[in-house]
Amino acid sequence: MALRLFHVTEFAHTMLSPAEQRDARHPSLLILLASLWLVLAGNLPLWRELARLPMDADSLMWIALCFALITAAALGLLLSLLNWPWVLKLSVTLLLWLAALNTVLLWAGHAYLSAAAVPQVLPAVLAQLRSLPLWQTALTFLVLAALPMVWVWRLSLRRVALPMRLPQNLLLALLFTCLLAAVWLAGRDALLPLLQDQPRWLELLSPFNTLLSLRHA
Repeated sequence: MALRLFHVTEFAHTMLSPAEQRDARHPSLLILLASLWLVLAGNLPLWRELARLPMDADSLMWIALCFALITAAALGLLLSLLNWPWVLKLSVTLLLWLAALNTVLLWAGHAYLSAAAVPQVLPAVLAQLRSLPLWQTALTFLVLAALPMVWVWRLSLRRVALPMRLPQNLLLALLFTCLLAAVWLAGRDALLPLLQDQPRWLELLSPFNTLLSLRHA
């Protein structure tokens, strides 16, 4: 009885009630919505540059769709591997702010935040942010990061037991990997010439521009 009372009083605040558990959302919904938001809203400089390409509307839409699906699948794969209590929401929050920061910098013509030289470039990044109109910077961070972050932390996620969570995470990762491979195979003829002629496209792709720079950190 004492042990049971300990479990009830000590851990009840971390458990959802049966009604709350029914109303809570599965973590996969957060992964999907966060991936789509980061792709569509967190890559405005990329979409602006793609819109300037001298090509017909159908080719442009196909390239944009391939970019969007590949990036969404890669984000979904990353978040599937981070789909653990507290870790998922924290990871989404960090990606939101990173994408917002890169959007502010790239939209103004500056370089994205490179993890390889953060100690050296951080003062320069702060100077670049101060040189921009305050309302523009504040509005970008508010719309792209602050408001979505509030929604993320207010979202009630369903508790999934560890024996079920690990297989679900692996299945999600497999599905996103298959989507990534399928879109790449379907769109590589259109994407490869673009990436080979202008490697800068990867530098516009948030948040992977910063994440990929970790290799050289």
